[in-house]
Amino acid sequence: MNRHIIHIFFYIIFLVINLIYIDEYIIINFIIDYIILKTVKTILKINVLNRRIILACIVSNISIITLFVNFNYLLSVLLKLLVGFLIIIISFGYKDFKTFIINFFYYHIVNFFLGGILFYFKSEGVIKYKYYLLFVPIIMNIYKHFSYNLKNIISFKYKVQIYLNNGKILYLNGFMDSANTLVEPYNNKKVIIINKDVSENCYLVPFKTINDVSLIRCFTPKCVYIDGIGKRNDISVGIVNRKFKGYDCLLNYKILEDIW
Repeated sequence: MNRHIIHIFFYIIFLVINLIYIDEYIIINFIIDYIILKTVKTILKINVLNRRIILACIVSNISIITLFVNFNYLLSVLLKLLVGFLIIIISFGYKDFKTFIINFFYYHIVNFFLGGILFYFKSEGVIKYKYYLLFVPIIMNIYKHFSYNLKNIISFKYKVQIYLNNGKILYLNGFMDSANTLVEPYNNKKVIIINKDVSENCYLVPFKTINDVSLIRCFTPKCVYIDGIGKRNDISVGIVNRKFKGYDCLLNYKILEDIW
């Protein structure tokens, strides 16, 4: 009887130790994933809410079960790929295949970058596993600084927030379109173009195409905020019924002319 009690006692101790380890691992994994996804969001200028990233980090912890369940190598790889796909879709959504692949690629590049440095620290005995979190923000900020400045030079992507008159806010991914220099003739406001229908009072604005003159429905929002440019009150928003590849909003190139 005493032997059984001792066995049960040691079994309980074993479970408690493992639960503490799992909890610690889950917390660290969650925080690291959050920092990685926030870094990708900043580098690629993706306009998404933080709650989507938090949900993706929760889903990411599903992959932890591969550490405690005896999967074969193929199933383990497939599970990690599936979790990776879910993380990207939950965090940044799915607009088209090209954008998804770019998001997926950058997520793994940042992941490998961070993982490589932390592995080096661990193998060299520089820091213990539980102190990784002290170094993760520093490493990611260095990476984000160089990558963000590089993306600013070669990219025309901007995060855009359109504040509607009904109190709602549109969170969009914008592209600075050099072909869009449309200015509406009534108030001389620059027209940016979105592909989302909204409940606003619209008016028609004429614009020239290659072969003809057409009309576009526009409305005047409370204001528009463009990441890296700032708040703008000199913008009208045009609505079209077509999809943009990888974007929700085509910005007006004349906006850049104002800040150069």
